[in-house]
Amino acid sequence: MILTDQHISIRHASLEDVEAIFQWENNKDHWFVSNTQVPFTREQIIQFIRFENDIYGSNQTRFMILNADGLPLGCIDLFDFDPVNMRVGVGVLIDPQFRGKGYGKAAIALVMKYCAEELKVRQLYAEVLESNRASQVIFESMGFTESGKKKQWMLDGETFVDQIFYQRLLV
Repeated sequence: MILTDQHISIRHASLEDVEAIFQWENNKDHWFVSNTQVPFTREQIIQFIRFENDIYGSNQTRFMILNADGLPLGCIDLFDFDPVNMRVGVGVLIDPQFRGKGYGKAAIALVMKYCAEELKVRQLYAEVLESNRASQVIFESMGFTESGKKKQWMLDGETFVDQIFYQRLLV
């Protein structure tokens, strides 16, 4: 499945994406927000794409964000899918060289449409570190509202930082 707008497309991750995902997942700058402790192997990424990238089987899925030429710009993940309560979490990673160009916002718009029309969820949520102002701006611009704050939620070296909980109703 491919969803497109005038600037980007998103599609489920496939084996052709292993190298890009490997680079993003093993970039230590991303580990804190993803709660990664050790590097991923290519084999683990292949395993995920082949057997775990199924929203109905593993309650999560990864979409690749691509430009018009098919170049991977980042990814957008749906996780913690709860079809009974009709909600799902969303997280976005844009490759550092492509940040600030509106790709994250465009990807969220496409995934919101997918969630409403295909998954039939009524609510999306996101968890954003209080220090990540760029992500806060993107989610707020897409109609997500802050509904809570997890105080001193994550340890960043020697300091605990807060995490903001955002929600967006689709109905």
